[in-house]
Amino acid sequence: MRLVFSALAIVLALGGCAAPGTWVLTPADAATAMTSGERLTMTRAASETGGEDPLILLTLTSADGRAMRFEEANHTPHDLHAQSAGGPLAQAMGLLGNEQPTLFHARAEASQSAPFICAPGGPVSIGILETVDGDVRIVGLRQGFEFETAADGAVEALPFSPDQICARLRFQRN
Repeated sequence: MRLVFSALAIVLALGGCAAPGTWVLTPADAATAMTSGERLTMTRAASETGGEDPLILLTLTSADGRAMRFEEANHTPHDLHAQSAGGPLAQAMGLLGNEQPTLFHARAEASQSAPFICAPGGPVSIGILETVDGDVRIVGLRQGFEFETAADGAVEALPFSPDQICARLRFQRN
């Protein structure tokens, strides 16, 4: 039984779906510090929806208390395709290998604070890549990914314009 829990811990540490929890993120470069301030708190919570995929909510909170809320895009085939290894989200984030970032859509909530990423309106979506060494990359997107179905039935992403990226942030998870 202990072996099963150890294997699960390794999968969560290395794989695409990070476990629920709260982390403090410190800027890894000057540009990120100018955008986000001295630190962000990232909170991930999962809740059962009665279906196959849990509802995973992500909250980014700035040092001054402003919060932005997102929902993991784990429900539609296009969202899953966008975040495939080396897929459209990875390409938009400027990743060069088979990394598999996670896509989150902004949640429209009455309690939402003024956005501190992609201000003044905030991003439509964000992509997050977390590495085992604590590096966290966040990219803000002004629009979602669009897809078309080819004559052979293959689904392909339409080109994503670089001007639709409104933030590129690098943090270290503490």
